[in-house]
Amino acid sequence: MSAIFTNVTFVILAIFLLGFCVFIHELGHFLAARRRGLKVERFSIGFGPPIVRWSRNGVEYRISWIPFGGYVALPQLADMGRIEGEEEQTEEALPPISYADKMIVSVMGAVFNLLFALLLSCILWFVGREIVVTTQIDTVAAEIITADNSRVPGPAFEAGLQKGDKVLTVDGDPVNNWKDVQYSVATGTGRAADGRPELMIEILRDGQIIPFTIHPVLTTREAARDIGIRPEGGLVIFDVVDGMPAKAAGMLPGDELLTLDGEPLQNSALLRSVLANHKSGPVAFSVLRDGEIVPLSITPQYMPDQEMKLFGFQYGYSPKTEIVHRNPIEQIGGMFDTIKRTLVALFHQGSDVKVRNMSGAVGIVHTLSIISHYGIIHLIWLLTFINVNLAFLNLLPIPVLDGGHMMFATISKLSGRPIPRRFMEVTQGTFMILLLTFMVYVTFFDIGRIGHQLGFGEGNEAVTESTDTQPSVEP
Repeated sequence: MSAIFTNVTFVILAIFLLGFCVFIHELGHFLAARRRGLKVERFSIGFGPPIVRWSRNGVEYRISWIPFGGYVALPQLADMGRIEGEEEQTEEALPPISYADKMIVSVMGAVFNLLFALLLSCILWFVGREIVVTTQIDTVAAEIITADNSRVPGPAFEAGLQKGDKVLTVDGDPVNNWKDVQYSVATGTGRAADGRPELMIEILRDGQIIPFTIHPVLTTREAARDIGIRPEGGLVIFDVVDGMPAKAAGMLPGDELLTLDGEPLQNSALLRSVLANHKSGPVAFSVLRDGEIVPLSITPQYMPDQEMKLFGFQYGYSPKTEIVHRNPIEQIGGMFDTIKRTLVALFHQGSDVKVRNMSGAVGIVHTLSIISHYGIIHLIWLLTFINVNLAFLNLLPIPVLDGGHMMFATISKLSGRPIPRRFMEVTQGTFMILLLTFMVYVTFFDIGRIGHQLGFGEGNEAVTESTDTQPSVEP
């Protein structure tokens, strides 16, 4: 009961934090509209019917049921008020507003998100954040488990990469830390003539720069590109569940997994594969604890209602990290670059990044709740990234988003006449439906990921390890 209460508490905290980021965005629109003398009818966090609402000084404030964003209803901006508010404009005769009014009010949501991100990044700059600074390879997997659970030769191993090689560039882009290496591989768009994923990598070996051509394979449930390399580190136990076999066998948080049934554990995909195919009897582990190798024998507990075997421990790939103090401009610039590369990969035919890999509100809340367990610094970083995302994506020139409002205002200004109201309503109504459909689609996959991490789904495989020391769940 205590664990359930703790998890619910973190989920509630995550919902509040995401709602607060949306609040910051809408506050920018609200204050700009009031400052420019526009009429404000409504300030809503979320869409749809209200959960709670109240009025003050002629403005209705509400928290609504659909947590896919929020809006400020401004009748002098029909494209924002009528479409986002989903209600008729006021019949009150209101004066037209200028092009500057439209642009300032539209952009201030993103500005407020960036200001909040800047504040959070200043905190990170002061206290520092643990990251995997190195780009030096420690492990080159001879075998790798693909997304369809097949064993294939490791792409980096086949290409000739070795322990000690330092990665300099991936597809011509310099990499400054291990996250850069990972992300460059995952979002690559290269294809060989036979259609296989392909990337070019430069490494430093014995003072010489050597180029390699590597063919990544798709791994994990996300079907993400991987080449089978890791920095120095290992699979570490983060938590052991009371009353479960791992606890009874003597496994402790902080243990580093070394072998499973005598086979060295180079990555969690191998661990998942062995555990998923385990038939019966005990599983022999060896772990590193306080510099000593400790053998453990764990017999999984079969759960008839879930038709799966449970061991009862959580683990993650934990590389060696360093605390860095990056200035806010460098932090936010890196986040913008990450978002840009994701969008390029999403729309590039050669990429393996798909819409289903994206996260909606449900996925973001889940990620926030998980990160909340592992320290305020990780949480502050994620909140910074969410606010940079909100700023960037809302400025895209897509109807319904802030960038779309600015695009319509600019077209009207350049043409010297207003855009027909009916055209704007149909266009924005269509994109509103597309946006909500997109959110429902990614939410479906969010729920699938969450259920899989909690142990519901095929087999008893675990989620993928992260090199940001976030744990995977072994059910």
